[in-house]
Amino acid sequence: MSKRSISLGFQIFIMFALAGCSSDSKLATNSDLSGGLWSISVSSPAFNNMGMIPVKYTQDGENVSPPLAWSKGPGGTKEFVLVIEDPDAPGDFPYLHWFVYRIPVTRNQLAEGASSDASLMQGKNYLGKVGYAAPKPPPGKTHRYFFEVFALDTPQDWPEGMERSMVRARFKGHVLAKGQLIGQYKAAR
Repeated sequence: MSKRSISLGFQIFIMFALAGCSSDSKLATNSDLSGGLWSISVSSPAFNNMGMIPVKYTQDGENVSPPLAWSKGPGGTKEFVLVIEDPDAPGDFPYLHWFVYRIPVTRNQLAEGASSDASLMQGKNYLGKVGYAAPKPPPGKTHRYFFEVFALDTPQDWPEGMERSMVRARFKGHVLAKGQLIGQYKAAR
């Protein structure tokens, strides 16, 4: 075997190894802490899966959270958690745009603008603020936003304003099912 073919083989190996280290692998739904099956259907009347998120729901528009709906969880579901992440943002972890938890099992949707609902338990987003941080990618680049819903088998006692790092260990072993909807957005300017 020539040095050139060994070098080429090594370069291909490195390329595939680095591809496995993307921010996508650090999404909540891909985490080893998430467990569960892909059995929850997540949808929005505002956009289709892999469709473009309307400007209204971004920082370029009205900065309101989009309407969302999801199917019922399996038997044993005690509550739901919603996580919205952007794996295309710079850094080691996806940007957390919205984190809603302690959603009652009887609730399978959030209306447009639900982020202003004081009855929702919301965590801190990537800006360090509690609530919804609408998409605002750099101009010219399309980012993907993963709307992830988890069905948990135990009620959680997380207080308002939880941070991602505080939740990771408590999530482990409690996810019965999960689902996702992916929306995309590209800033015009």
